[in-house]
Amino acid sequence: MIHRPAHALATALLAVMLSCAAHAQEKDTLGGTATDAGFFKNATASGMAEVQASELALKQASSAKVKAFAQRMVDDHTKAHDELKSLKMGDKGYPIAHDPPPDSEKRIDALSRLHGADFDREYAKLMVADHEKAVAIFEVEIEKGSNDQLKAFAKKTLPTLKDHLKQAKALP
Repeated sequence: MIHRPAHALATALLAVMLSCAAHAQEKDTLGGTATDAGFFKNATASGMAEVQASELALKQASSAKVKAFAQRMVDDHTKAHDELKSLKMGDKGYPIAHDPPPDSEKRIDALSRLHGADFDREYAKLMVADHEKAVAIFEVEIEKGSNDQLKAFAKKTLPTLKDHLKQAKALP
């Protein structure tokens, strides 16, 4: 008799946990889950950070190679951001980031105080770090995402991100 309350409590706890797990993987009308929503928010925030840092580079970099790379970042990431925003559909929608990630904002702020070769060196480091994160975000969506449109976007965009990473590593 003593075990009944414990058994009832365990059963109730299990029921709550299962409903939470089911809710976490509940799909919207486009087949998206929390993984897709996280990808959408992280990808938009990451792209915003790269555009902001690159717009700064267009003003403060000394190297023509850095400026050319920065212009490509602005162009490519603005295009990808616009395309990703157009995929914000489904009955649950996907949360869009309105600012870069906090760690990127801090690094961009620090970058804004630099000029010339110091700027170029720190911008290159930031672009390598940001693109390593972006590649990982896109790889997770390709592997674990469930929204076909987002997965297709990630598959299409990943090679460009990997190329950006390679170019960032080659910056002065």
